[in-house]
Amino acid sequence: MTEVTVEQPLHNDRYGRSREPRRRLGRGFTILAAVVLIGLLALAAFLAFRPQTAPTTPKTLNYSVVDSSSTQVRVAIFPDRERDVHCIVQATNEYDAIVGFTEVSIPGDPQADPHSPRALNVELATTQLASSGHVDACWFE
Repeated sequence: MTEVTVEQPLHNDRYGRSREPRRRLGRGFTILAAVVLIGLLALAAFLAFRPQTAPTTPKTLNYSVVDSSSTQVRVAIFPDRERDVHCIVQATNEYDAIVGFTEVSIPGDPQADPHSPRALNVELATTQLASSGHVDACWFE
């Protein structure tokens, strides 16, 4: 009986390439990959649990335009245990121009719950009739 052999390129075109066993990664590469992974996890944990650099976003609860020289704004600000929180509260007219402005401050209080907002009523003197009032930004002092 005659044995028929087919050259390798034709064999690969017809039947596909045979799988060659994979080479295992070297021990040094595996250790390096583990060290990099642990470093990335430590960095993620540090970024997730570091102290905040800015206060939690304040909320405007409501506002009331009293007259052309006064607007009342009720805001909720989250206190901090160690640092004072300062916020800008402003009134704007129908063209979004600022017509009233003030800064409010909440001193640091070790007994404060940083997860429960403190509501403040702020009276703003305005230069003309306001159409809205809101808390703009807060920062730690």
